[in-house]
Amino acid sequence: MTHATVVDAGPEERARAAIQLHTLRATDAPLPETIRRVADAGFEGVEFAGAFLESDPHAVRDALDDVGVTPVAAHVDLARIEGNLEAVADRLRHAGCRHAVVPHLGGGFFRTNADVDAIARRLDALAGRLDNYGVRLSYHVSREPFLPPLDRVGLGRLARLPSPGIAWRVAAEAVDRTIRGAARTLDVTAFDRLVDRTDDLTFEVDVGWVAAGGHDPVAVFDRLGDRMPLIHVADVRRTARFPPAYESVPPGAGIVDLDRVLDAALERDVEWLVYEDDDPTGPDAAIEHGRSLFERLADGR
Repeated sequence: MTHATVVDAGPEERARAAIQLHTLRATDAPLPETIRRVADAGFEGVEFAGAFLESDPHAVRDALDDVGVTPVAAHVDLARIEGNLEAVADRLRHAGCRHAVVPHLGGGFFRTNADVDAIARRLDALAGRLDNYGVRLSYHVSREPFLPPLDRVGLGRLARLPSPGIAWRVAAEAVDRTIRGAARTLDVTAFDRLVDRTDDLTFEVDVGWVAAGGHDPVAVFDRLGDRMPLIHVADVRRTARFPPAYESVPPGAGIVDLDRVLDAALERDVEWLVYEDDDPTGPDAAIEHGRSLFERLADGR
C-alpha cells in the first residue's frame, strides 16, 4: 500500500487509512519516529493517544510534514479538555491537528436517562467551545452506551442505589437479553438518546465494541448519518457468555464482518478508517497487519 492507494470510495471521494497510535504504545521510540515508521508502512494518517499529550507538538508537526502524514485526531480525556480547554486546543493546533476525541466513558454516564442527558449537555457544550478554536469534537463510541438506561426499562429505583458500574451493566445486560433478546433496536439505548440530545458533537464509531454491545455497526452508521467522520476498524471476541465479556483481537479475527461493515462505511463517505488493536502482540505485528488489511481492501475495490 502506498499513500496513493487507499480504499476507493468513488471517483472523487475516498476513505483514507490511518492508525490509532494507542495500538503502538509498547514501542520505545519517540513519537516523531513512530510517525515516520507508520508512514513508511503506507498509512496516510495517525490518530494520537496519550503520548501526544506529553510530546513537543512542534517536533510532532515537523515529523508529520516531513512524511506527508495527516494528524487525523487526538484522544483526550474529558476531564483534561474541561480542565484546560484552551491549552488542549493550542496543543492540537500547534501539531496541525483539528479534531479531539473523547475516549471511553464509564457506565455511570449512561445509567439513567438523566445521566445521559447530563453528559450530552457537557459534550455538546464542549463541542461548541472547541469549534471557536477551529477544533472539532467527537465521542468515541464504546460498548456501554448500547445498553438501555435502567429507568427506561422500569428499573429506576435500582439505578438510584449506590452500586459499582458492574452491577449496572449486569442488570442492563439481563434486561436487554432476557426481555428483548435478538429483537434489539437502537431506539432504547443510551447511545440513541445521546445522539438525539446533541447537535454539534460528532462520533467515532468503534465497530468492534458496537458489536460487543449486541448491535449492528451498519445500523449505527445509519443512525449517525453525516455525524461520523471516522471509524475505528477494530474487532473483538467473546470470552464469557454472561455477563458477556469481550476482548480486543486483530481486526478480522473476531465477530465483526469487516467486509460488510467497511463497504457500508465507504457508502456513507466516512473520511478516515482508523486501524486499532487494543491488545496487539507487538508494534511490528500491528503495523504489518494493518498495512495488509488496508492493502487487501484497496485491492478488492
